[in-house]
Amino acid sequence: MQIDGTYLMPRTSSTNTAPETAQVIKDDSSFKAQLEAASNKLNNTTIKTMTPEEIAQRNKDIKDASVQLEAIMLKLMYNEMWKTVPKNTLFSDGNDNAMEIYRDMYNEELTKRAAEGGGIGLADFIYRQLTETDPHKLY
Repeated sequence: MQIDGTYLMPRTSSTNTAPETAQVIKDDSSFKAQLEAASNKLNNTTIKTMTPEEIAQRNKDIKDASVQLEAIMLKLMYNEMWKTVPKNTLFSDGNDNAMEIYRDMYNEELTKRAAEGGGIGLADFIYRQLTETDPHKLY
């Protein structure tokens, strides 16, 4: 294949009349057309930059998602910690479904509040990673 005088693929010999040769020639013209179409599309595309309001909204959405992700992680951690606590068999047989539902709702609210209040720093770390524009900055 030749583009601007440069061969990108080995040329096929004139003695090779196999169907592969016909396919290479067909792919050659197809590739050239695709390359020209992509080049034209790139030349006609304008790059849109975000307005300060759009950046602020995007950063707020990222912060909210980071806090929610930290709350989910904390809830999973709390649930695993509760599995280590022995069941109370004093007033029930240890299979108290209502108590488990209450504990689950309590853990969810507790972890949501902990994440909103700063939590363990996971939300801040995620937020910095997703909004940082300087790849060489050290934390």
